[in-house]
Amino acid sequence: MKKIVLYCFFLVAAQNATMAQKVATKTAQQGIQQRIQRVENGLIPYVPVEGFKTWNIAERMKYYDIQGVSIAVINNFKVEWAKGYGMADTAQKQPMTTETLLSAGSISKMVMAFGALQLVQNGQLSLDAPINNYLKSWQISENDFTKKTPITLRMLLSHKAGTSQASYWGFTPDVKTLPTILDVLQGNPVAETRGVVVNSEPNKEFRYSGGGSMIAQLAVMDAANERFEDYTQRTIFGPLSMSNTTFSQPLPKPFQSRTSWGYSSAAWYKGVPYVYPQLAAAGLYTTPTDLAKFIIELQNAYRGKSKLLEQSLAKKMLTPQATISEGGYREQIGLSPFLLQRIDNQEDKGMYFEHTGANAGFMAYAIGNFTEGYGAVIMLNSGDDFDGLGKEIRRAIAQTYGWYKFLPESVKPILLPTNELDKYVGRYRRGVDAVVHIRRENDYLVETIAEGLNEGRAIYCFPVAPDTLVFTDFGVKGFIKKDSKGDVISLQTVWQNEPMLRMNVAEFAPHELLKQGNYTAAKEAYRQMNLNESQLTYMIYEYMNKKMADTNALKTLLELAEEKYPKSSMVFSRWGDFYVKMKDKSNALLNFEKALMLDPTDKTVQETVKKLKE
Repeated sequence: MKKIVLYCFFLVAAQNATMAQKVATKTAQQGIQQRIQRVENGLIPYVPVEGFKTWNIAERMKYYDIQGVSIAVINNFKVEWAKGYGMADTAQKQPMTTETLLSAGSISKMVMAFGALQLVQNGQLSLDAPINNYLKSWQISENDFTKKTPITLRMLLSHKAGTSQASYWGFTPDVKTLPTILDVLQGNPVAETRGVVVNSEPNKEFRYSGGGSMIAQLAVMDAANERFEDYTQRTIFGPLSMSNTTFSQPLPKPFQSRTSWGYSSAAWYKGVPYVYPQLAAAGLYTTPTDLAKFIIELQNAYRGKSKLLEQSLAKKMLTPQATISEGGYREQIGLSPFLLQRIDNQEDKGMYFEHTGANAGFMAYAIGNFTEGYGAVIMLNSGDDFDGLGKEIRRAIAQTYGWYKFLPESVKPILLPTNELDKYVGRYRRGVDAVVHIRRENDYLVETIAEGLNEGRAIYCFPVAPDTLVFTDFGVKGFIKKDSKGDVISLQTVWQNEPMLRMNVAEFAPHELLKQGNYTAAKEAYRQMNLNESQLTYMIYEYMNKKMADTNALKTLLELAEEKYPKSSMVFSRWGDFYVKMKDKSNALLNFEKALMLDPTDKTVQETVKKLKE
């Protein structure tokens, strides 16, 4: 009888424990769902504003014209949740899922750096010995810069080697022959880029260089005696169970059916996902969940709990090598990751490492906290989302999970009467061809900045005192000055030495004249600006690549460029581009041949002429 009683007691206890576990699991899952909903409906500007209505992911995807988003959220050193939104491929009606692969762009560099440090750990590479000691199949050419300061792996990973090639364009999938890493480094014609050289003083300053990352990739390959994609699979992706991740380019067949399409409004974009044989610089394909596993591994390594990388090397990876900028935040560079902290922060738990990736048709954001075990990966199949939706989602995650000293202090706006707010509405002269537009929306103001022919996105502005605004792009204060009648005459931010005068209704910047169709006045206004050859031709190039570019405006700028620089090969190349855009092959060829006469060494124009003659 006693045994039966004991059995019943333990049975009841076990059932109660099971029930308690189920309740705890259900409560935890409900908590996660609540946090997901808070993130999805809690998108905010750069600076949080008390009382300002938050946005949701769906409406902001529509606002930014983004087809698909994929997110993974890290909490307590684990992937707490992951979710896809929208479409991975609109033509095939393929939804974005957590297993959809996307291009990670320059986040590739951070993964490469981790792999390089594993070789340092094994004694196969050194951070501070000349990298040429380890390069077997190619060497950095010696010049006055390298004789004085030999290039090291530390310099390459921190973008302080003074190397060329900031970034790389990819190749459309129809290109039959892709360049090898040696082609890229040597600048062989198949690479369609110049070779990588040291062209500024090493170890002096931060200068972003995809070319430097390619040198580091070759050092990894030569030290490991292995293909880069195989080495990273064996040492990183395999051990971390990153089964949806690869550096192989073009993508292997098993991945192709699960890969997102890419989208961009840029006129140069060919409408297909590009191939990036420059693997360490831009070739990584992955999912947010897989990339979050990598972020967690680096966090674990920093606290001495990684099987892949020693704590001392993880700490070196996240040690500042150079300061990039200081304002409300201090941005520095480590051994590949960018390091971010609020300027008022003094603690490790207020420090973050991050990297952004931008390839044709794709954007990606990856971030982790040094010590607290939280972070996020946000990937989009849009190449146009610089500081847009991805950053808004990241801020919503930070606010939901209480990331320590990540967001700026909240703005506490005051309510001004509508007639007072309306006094601020107008245009303010920021420069010869730069205009700040202020309009009212509800009980706040919205700023847009037109720099020449480029117009920025909306920046929300809130009054925090009579005649004082806060701009939510950087939390910067702006001060309104009025005349004796109470009319606003100027606007000045704390970053400006001089006020921006309010423009009268008959006053226009050169780009405004161009947009109005007043081409004669616009040409004269630009003539007075006295732009140099590079400024003028680059402005034409940028405007030409806008989908809604005005043909007559382009002709106006091209005529001015030819007038000022009649012997410029760049000017005639832009004329050639213009006629290609107009589908006028004969005039395009005529102008490209003029450009070639002025600069017979221009390989790009040589190739263009060859194609036009075919």
